[in-house]
Amino acid sequence: MAAMQAMNATSNAAQQTVPLARNASASVKQGTDSAVAWATPYADAARSWVAPRLEQSAHAINENIAPKISDALMTAADKIDVSQRKSGHRFGKIAIIAASMLVTIAGAFALMSMRNQQQGDDSFGAMPMPASDESMPGNGQGGDFPDAEGDGQDII
Repeated sequence: MAAMQAMNATSNAAQQTVPLARNASASVKQGTDSAVAWATPYADAARSWVAPRLEQSAHAINENIAPKISDALMTAADKIDVSQRKSGHRFGKIAIIAASMLVTIAGAFALMSMRNQQQGDDSFGAMPMPASDESMPGNGQGGDFPDAEGDGQDII
């Protein structure tokens, strides 16, 4: 029995709530429409006041600030770019290596020249001659090839 009474009470409450919800929806819509009607002229006035200022700011940024930002970005890109650095330093490295090689070769020639002058030999880079007791072509000692002069002596 108590369950029946609870169901009846719930049904009555639901029946009363439907018209209240419809009234609430209508009143909210009416309140929203009046708020929009009140705010529209103020929003339009604000938009008409802001629009020229935004345009003026856009021109100022485009003419004054944007070129500075663009220059700063270009400078940063030039500093960061690896390909430009490598190409610039490559020539310097090659020049340093070539110069050091030239200095080394010149030093070696100078050293050899000083040694030859100390030994009393004026010829630069000449091969030393063997002593007379060493075997030489045409002296009759060993060799498998005949002498080019045809005197029967073998060439080593």
